Amino acid sequence: MKGASLALIAGVVIVVILIGAVAAYFLLVHHPTTTPPVTSTTPVTPVTLTVVTFSGQSANFIQYAGNLFSQEHPGVTVKVISYPFSDYIANELTVLRAHSSEYDIIGFTSTSAQDVSPYLLQLNTSMFNMSDLIGPQEDFGGIIYNVTTGKNETIGIAYETAVYLMAYKTSIFDNSTLAQEFYNEYHVNFSPSTWQNWTDVIDADQFITSKGLTAYGFLIDDHLKHGIIDAFPAVYGYYYARNYSLNHGVIGGIPGFNIMFEGYTLPGYSYPLPSFNSTAGLEALETYGQLVSYEPSPSTIEMCYGNIPEFYSNSSGAFLFTTQLSSINSSELQETYLAPLPGGYAETGTDFLGISKYSTHVQLAEEFLQFLVSPKIQELGFIKFDKFPISKEAFTQLLQNTSIPSYELEWLNATYHAALNAWANPPNIPPTYNYLIPDFNNQIMQYLEGKITAQEALNTAALDWAEATASYYG
Repeated sequence: MKGASLALIAGVVIVVILIGAVAAYFLLVHHPTTTPPVTSTTPVTPVTLTVVTFSGQSANFIQYAGNLFSQEHPGVTVKVISYPFSDYIANELTVLRAHSSEYDIIGFTSTSAQDVSPYLLQLNTSMFNMSDLIGPQEDFGGIIYNVTTGKNETIGIAYETAVYLMAYKTSIFDNSTLAQEFYNEYHVNFSPSTWQNWTDVIDADQFITSKGLTAYGFLIDDHLKHGIIDAFPAVYGYYYARNYSLNHGVIGGIPGFNIMFEGYTLPGYSYPLPSFNSTAGLEALETYGQLVSYEPSPSTIEMCYGNIPEFYSNSSGAFLFTTQLSSINSSELQETYLAPLPGGYAETGTDFLGISKYSTHVQLAEEFLQFLVSPKIQELGFIKFDKFPISKEAFTQLLQNTSIPSYELEWLNATYHAALNAWANPPNIPPTYNYLIPDFNNQIMQYLEGKITAQEALNTAALDWAEATASYYG
């Protein structure tokens, strides 16, 4: 469910929001924009607008918004159908391949975007206030790269923000005695929000575990089935961004291919080549291996999306998606703060909604998506369902809400800024799920278990990826 090119905030007026007694921590630069007016469609006969997505809080939020939409559109019912995360894309594709009009609005993730894209309409972006939406979230899946035309296409709208960043415990990192000891030994600030490279994390892991403060350092996903493809790009992004021979000035890589491919296409090719079988990739993998060494061995227990919250109590922090926060024990949440990945960037892993080519209610579907990402609804998404907004205006309004606990205000502030710079993403081209992820993860796991060298793992995975992309794109 996870899983971006770089985007900047556009606007003309800068408003600095100062929040009560915690002002020094919660500054947010915001450029207010004007939301396009909704053109309300009132059907002559009752209409049911059907949305399909995965089950959970996201589906609940969409249904809640659908109920509000129905109140403003007499005769319209929004019905959300949800399936388990592991099944919903397959169920959608079965219906779409039959050219059925059963579903009007299709949910998908960044990594499944290319699988569903042949069955989705290109969205009319003039319907949406695109400048109010956080660009890097929209780019990773909502916008795909068509290798035939060489152009980007908008096939979906991100309806929430989800970023992969660093969660840390203030009970450890706000301790002035520990901070001084750490600085004396490593000459680095102890606050994770100031860390500029991955060596700082490894030093903190060694320092904290050697003192017996926690059993583990910063937890990081090493799950064979999926999690490795989330964790490695988060580390690799630091090295990729600093290697012009790989990125050619395109920090987030070519849309769809992203940072694990080169940021350019060689003459005679219609697609870029893998980038990670390089000195940058080798440094990243060795760093990743060191991080994993400060948690349970993957040969015994694999850290994954589901169990990181379970081990969090015995760690100094974790690299995780913001959607995992709600799974952490409530007693620990209040002492959990967020920071970007070392060097000031993040990875994104949000979800999208697009409109089926076979929908008979296209205009209503467009209006509902516009309604869903409006600032007002996005605010309610966080307050009622803990969904971080995709709307910049919603972030601004939430940060001014004095009824929100201070630690949640910190999350909002950190997530907003991380989301603006979330480009360290795995690929989401069509072969990703069935070929690229298993090929890469299998090789990396063999390295983590000490069966092969880092260079062998990267070379084999890159060869597999080159063959898979050549087979698909020709």
